[in-house]
Amino acid sequence: MNFVNLSVAIYARYSCQKQNDTSLEDQIRRCRELAQHKFGIQGEVPFYTDAALTASDEDTSKREGYTQMMADWHAGKFDVLLVDEFSRLSRDGVEQAKLVRTLERDKRRRLLTCDGTDTNNTDWQLPLALKGMLAQQESRNLRFRVARGMEGQLKRGFMIAAPAYGYQTRREYDAVGNSIGTHWVVKQQEADIVKQVFEMRSRGQSMHQIASWLNTSGIACRRKARNPDGGYWRPSAVKNMLQNTIYKGMFFFRGSVAFRKKMRDMNAKVESVAYVREQLRLVSDELWDICNQNKVSRSGYGGGKHAFSSIFTCACCTRPMNVTAKQRSRSIYCPDCMIAKGTDNQRHRETTTVGVDGVSVMLKLALQQFMTPEFIVAFRNALKLRLTGGAQEEVRQCEERMRKLRQTMERMSRMLGNLDTDDPLLEAQYQESRLRLQETQARHEQLQSGLQQVNAHAIEAQLKAHPEILIDKLFDGSFPPERLRALLSRLFPVAVYEGKNGTHTAYFKLRFAMGAVFSAATNDVGTQVDQQYEARFELSYINATKTGPNWSAEMMGLPVLVAPNA
Repeated sequence: MNFVNLSVAIYARYSCQKQNDTSLEDQIRRCRELAQHKFGIQGEVPFYTDAALTASDEDTSKREGYTQMMADWHAGKFDVLLVDEFSRLSRDGVEQAKLVRTLERDKRRRLLTCDGTDTNNTDWQLPLALKGMLAQQESRNLRFRVARGMEGQLKRGFMIAAPAYGYQTRREYDAVGNSIGTHWVVKQQEADIVKQVFEMRSRGQSMHQIASWLNTSGIACRRKARNPDGGYWRPSAVKNMLQNTIYKGMFFFRGSVAFRKKMRDMNAKVESVAYVREQLRLVSDELWDICNQNKVSRSGYGGGKHAFSSIFTCACCTRPMNVTAKQRSRSIYCPDCMIAKGTDNQRHRETTTVGVDGVSVMLKLALQQFMTPEFIVAFRNALKLRLTGGAQEEVRQCEERMRKLRQTMERMSRMLGNLDTDDPLLEAQYQESRLRLQETQARHEQLQSGLQQVNAHAIEAQLKAHPEILIDKLFDGSFPPERLRALLSRLFPVAVYEGKNGTHTAYFKLRFAMGAVFSAATNDVGTQVDQQYEARFELSYINATKTGPNWSAEMMGLPVLVAPNA
């Protein structure tokens, strides 16, 4: 940009989709006319622009044109700034105050707007402040209208925002060609990748391993790279994908991570609204839950070279326990308690360790105690009841109610259309019927979703399964560490190390999910019956002999049936 003999520059910006490049051209044209009128400048005037960017945020880093303009203004490359109106510079009160302070402290700088502001005039601050306040209020009004419009589109069955990975947009138009909304539709090639990512995570693969697989497979990211070394999958992107509820057919308005963080920073309450989008489902509820509810790894990201990493939690601090790095005499320990006691002298912390060989002995005993013939028979009976039960009758009743309500609404609609004057009572009855229909449709969707979970094929397979075969293989080296860790996390949704009594006796609390072992035995991620038992175990170490250390495990009392989320 050539600033020789020039002391005037222009800034232009547009933000919303209804504006475009012609808006920038119009702003620049008006500013050039102002430059000619005020300073007699003929021809081109240097300008800075930002396209499709809001001026409501205090953070201006994304507005490259604005950032460069301010840097050049402070560097003295020009003295006079021309804008179409003050709101083009900023709608944020803090940034507006900074601009006013800059103009007040350096009289060489001058601001002119096409709507009459000139900082060379006397008492220019008050008119400019009023314009700034109006711009701020318009920004607030715009945010409200946009949020209201987005929520309305969701209620009408459309979608908002850019589609997640695995989907693409399809616009819907009315009879005269006006766009009335946007749908997301499944993009099959990407959808298959999403399903593969969930499957890999359910088998215990860490976020880093999945990201590495995506990159080495040449699978491109959806988002454009921000810098030359970008454009590749990161573990955080994999985690965001796994946490997205749209893949199980549920979209949350005001439910994004960025929005929730913004509300937390403002100490504001977050009120997310769920919208069912069953047609966009890519994975089952069970698979989504396995990947998101610490059923693969209680640490969240997964990983670790040993199968027992993050399987147990510490009773003292409730944090996941790790496995020591030494190959000989490996033990589970709580790193959080170790650090707290070592650096902050928190003596109550749990810093004892237990050898992984002893932990294996205890887990084998636990599986034997939980998988008795009596428990297996009781679970199979629960499976049979699940197969013969269900909500089919209520679904049929909902469908009948919806049919009658639609007929009633059609009849009322014809009556309203034939009236010469308004009938408030009939209109109220129509709106009431419409509301009842929406409620019945929502209930029908819930019931249908529940019926899909009653997978007759999966239940039949589990009734014929022999989970003891899988149990025998768990500790014989057949499974890689990440796969065994994922299985153990599902089999034992609660595994707590309670500490030691002396040097050689440790205590654990284990909760066993019977449905998980049956689903794993049939390679099914779904738990058709979530039946869980809990018990405490004592693990003792016997002094080493020539054959190595010996371990003895014992269950303390009988297993107790507990609620899954207790």
